Amino acid sequence: MICPQHINKPILMICLAPHTCQCSRKLCIECITEHGVDVKYLVSNERFQEMLKEKLQKFQDQETQTIGKQKQKLKNLHSKIKRSMKEHLMDFSASLKKIYQAIDSQNQLFLNLIHECDNLSESSQTDLEQLVSILEGTPLENWNKAKNSYLIKLENVKQWWKLENNVWMKKQKKYQKEIDSLIKSVNQKEVYEQKKEFYDALASLKDIDVKIFNIIIEKALNAKISDILVFLSNEQNQKLLEWQPDKQRDINLGRNNINKIINAIRNIKEHEFNQNNYSTEIHFITKKNLIQKISQDQIIIEFLKFLVHLTAIDNQFIQCGSNSLHILVDMKVDLTQQCFSNIRIKNTSLIGANLVRCNFNGSEFDNVDISGMNLNGAQLLNCKWKNLRIQESHDLDSHSNQVLSACFSPDGTTLASSSEDFSICLWNVQTGQLKFQLDGHTSAVLSLCYSPDGTTIAFGSADNFICLKDAKTGQQKFHLDGHASAVISLCFSPDNATLASGSIDKSIRLWDVKTGQQRAQLIGHSNSVLSVCFSPDNATLASGSEDQSIRLWDVKTGRQRKKLNGHSNSVLSVCFSPDNATLASCSWDSIFIWSFETGKSQTQFNGHSKDIQSICFSPNGATLASGSSDKSIFLWDVKTGQVKAKLVGHTSTVYSVCFSPDGTRLASCSEDKSIRLWDVQASEEILSYKSYKDILAQFKTPQFQINPLLEAYTFITILLISKSPIFQAQGALVYKGEFTNQKGVNLISFLKSKRSFILENQFDLNSKQV
Repeated sequence: MICPQHINKPILMICLAPHTCQCSRKLCIECITEHGVDVKYLVSNERFQEMLKEKLQKFQDQETQTIGKQKQKLKNLHSKIKRSMKEHLMDFSASLKKIYQAIDSQNQLFLNLIHECDNLSESSQTDLEQLVSILEGTPLENWNKAKNSYLIKLENVKQWWKLENNVWMKKQKKYQKEIDSLIKSVNQKEVYEQKKEFYDALASLKDIDVKIFNIIIEKALNAKISDILVFLSNEQNQKLLEWQPDKQRDINLGRNNINKIINAIRNIKEHEFNQNNYSTEIHFITKKNLIQKISQDQIIIEFLKFLVHLTAIDNQFIQCGSNSLHILVDMKVDLTQQCFSNIRIKNTSLIGANLVRCNFNGSEFDNVDISGMNLNGAQLLNCKWKNLRIQESHDLDSHSNQVLSACFSPDGTTLASSSEDFSICLWNVQTGQLKFQLDGHTSAVLSLCYSPDGTTIAFGSADNFICLKDAKTGQQKFHLDGHASAVISLCFSPDNATLASGSIDKSIRLWDVKTGQQRAQLIGHSNSVLSVCFSPDNATLASGSEDQSIRLWDVKTGRQRKKLNGHSNSVLSVCFSPDNATLASCSWDSIFIWSFETGKSQTQFNGHSKDIQSICFSPNGATLASGSSDKSIFLWDVKTGQVKAKLVGHTSTVYSVCFSPDGTRLASCSEDKSIRLWDVQASEEILSYKSYKDILAQFKTPQFQINPLLEAYTFITILLISKSPIFQAQGALVYKGEFTNQKGVNLISFLKSKRSFILENQFDLNSKQV
């Protein structure tokens, strides 16, 4: 261990001085000279360890001897009392039995005397005398008096015994309370108290290190247990959980935290959260209030994930685990690339769940609504999913009309989108959750752009003006008036000082970002300016126009430097390469790559079947993305001009494409009213063919390791933001198992139609279509 006071100096000695040290008790070579304590109090790490072991061993020997004798004495006393009480009870019972037998015997004597002989003349003189006495009434009355006296005495004895027993039981309860108190004091455990509110049970988990949840699940799975409470309450298992390898010793796994988890699980076990389906309308308000309380509490969110994993272990918690997954989906918690193998989910809704690249191997679903779920790249090996509910359309918050433009924030955490529904939306890139919506325009918002410093968003609209708004608060900074027609394109300069705008009025305007004042107006195009883009060195502005030309402008002087001709139709988009060496442009016919120095076309990319609406270079300049009216997106290798991948998913024209700042994702927006985020971080070749055995061999991974995906399905939609989310399963690995809807229809062919990778082809080709 390294000394906290002196960098790179190892701890050599421990101080055992009987007073509080001025320095730490852990000392390196430099600390020893500074410590100022007699060296007789200093011991090496190894000697300190030995001294502790000796002390503990001596203590343990004494404890074993003392407690052992006391335990044996208690055991002997218990046996003696038990034996004595048993003997007394048996004697008492035998005595009572003898008394009742004597009474019964005397009663029987009178009856036998009367019924013994039918002919009384044959009775003996003695018997006859007794019968005469009975008739006169004296013997029977005397016997009844004596018998009643006996019965009264017996009743007194029973009352005395009952009273003595009650007194003994009260004393026992008193002593038992003292023993229970002693147990709590010794174990220092929290008193278990049932919580009426579900949140109260969760709130008790504060200050727990969330890593403990995964460790508990892992240990429980390895132990193959079926009752989590029995497992956690076992002292040996608690010791097992407390001990961790060196790299995990910083995890807080004390008994106190384990007891908190035990109490929380006990409360949940008896709570309605573990009995009822929280996705139904009757629980809407309860669920809404719960989400408001826990949405920012990361410990509770991780505990809900723990409850989901718990369904794979203990069937007593399947409903609360199912409700937990439903709430996590509702809260838009990032659940992508998670391992959910062997979980058991039933009676819930997972509508719109984004479960890209999740491992569901061996899982069981029963009566689950999976509408709008994103299972792209997921593993579905040996699953048992039955009674599934699925519809292609469920309304969620999103744009209600075609989405015209999309742009990543500079930090890559937010995606801004504009639409013909007059709105601007800001989305969480991880979850797809709407952060907030900006309103104010009275017409379609045609273009948008983030400032390089991420503080400002600019919007251009069909009502001719431009808005600059604060990216965090949505408050308006400037309202820029000047264009005589719709603003089609916007671009901030790399130095954050200037905003360029292109309009249907054929002009380009340069605006001062700090003041909101117009700096310059660039005139030259003879038709609408459809796209503008600053060069990375901030010196040049490129513009593409409906007049089929591209013009390069000097930003400082506002003069035209060059005019690039070559397209035979409107130039819909222009984009500079990150190295400032080339310019890409697209039109209805093709994509051109121009040399910035010479102004000549170097390469022409052909492949789309319809007009190309938008292009964008990747941050490293190696890839060019293009979106087209043919509903597809192409990823081009800039050096070779070859298509790396074709991204298919949109159902109508793709208006805009934009790479994330780190180049791992591509955003696209479309006439189909949706926004899609694609994973484009890998540049591997698309898989041509592999047998399912080869593919399955790739997925033997531990419980909590994020599983790798097939290289073939790198280019998948990882997030769909849409008014009508569609069930997706592109590149999902499906092997054996069961997938049926509530009508019993096999869904394998449906998964295949969603471009899942079916590793087994033995399904009914004649099954009904979903």
